[in-house]
Amino acid sequence: MPKDAAMATLSRLSQSTLGVFRTADAAAQGVSAKQVAGLAARGVIERVHPRTYRLIAVAPSSQQRLVAALLWAGPHAAAAGRSAGEQYRLEDVRADVPEIVVPHDVRGRSAAVIDGHAPRAPSMVRSVHGVRTTGVEATLVRLAHVLDAEAFEVACEDARRRRLTSIPALGAYLDRFGARGRPGVKTTRQLLAALDPQHPAYSTLEVKTRRLLVEHGITDFVRELPLEWNARRYRFDFAFPRQRVILETNGRRWHDDAADFDRDNEKWSVPGRHGYRLVMATWHKVTRQPRELIDELSATLALR
Repeated sequence: MPKDAAMATLSRLSQSTLGVFRTADAAAQGVSAKQVAGLAARGVIERVHPRTYRLIAVAPSSQQRLVAALLWAGPHAAAAGRSAGEQYRLEDVRADVPEIVVPHDVRGRSAAVIDGHAPRAPSMVRSVHGVRTTGVEATLVRLAHVLDAEAFEVACEDARRRRLTSIPALGAYLDRFGARGRPGVKTTRQLLAALDPQHPAYSTLEVKTRRLLVEHGITDFVRELPLEWNARRYRFDFAFPRQRVILETNGRRWHDDAADFDRDNEKWSVPGRHGYRLVMATWHKVTRQPRELIDELSATLALR
């Protein structure tokens, strides 16, 4: 096959795989191993895994690296861990290196991939944005093992908030497949026991605030307390009904329009109309002045 025809064939072959192809598939289309080697020598294509190449003309990306890893590993491999988290677009989850699970009979290795054999428990593989990916519950259990505690909580709450899963669904998965010793199971169980079963956090700031309160032994709060005024219902992040105190997170640095500003001011005036004192937890307070925030909250809780 002429050189130009070989390149055109590889372009068509990799059109649906972000510029990545396997040499076996190239050979099936008439592109010889010698031609592949020649194109690689000229810098037109690049080897990314054994028998797996990418077109240099296609910009590299995290998604392309994942597709390349899955092509190399075979049709039964699936994105897992942080790569699966990226597929679900979980908040702040990024995979610097593709993470995949492969069947137990796959023995190949590649230094450019973090891989592991599929756990004995079902991975609930499904297609997410056209990519084979472990199910949400299996993904979160894996993330519990590879992320720090706060990052895992942020990811889990994002999945709950977007209704990708729920505490009952995660609990059912753990009850069925959470064998003792499986990485991430214990951490996931501990987090589920700590979270509000009905109301997921709506932001990273809420997660940080909850963790700050618990860290200082403040656990007698109610999440998403509803208060009504003028036939409208408002919900407040952390409430202490006995002391009539509300701790409300506010991560916004500015307001996009006047109406938005007025709505927030209206909401924040509601607690006082119900006899509640309001403490604001801003991003700066929670992350830069946590001791001052805890002292302010404690002092407010002590008022009679």
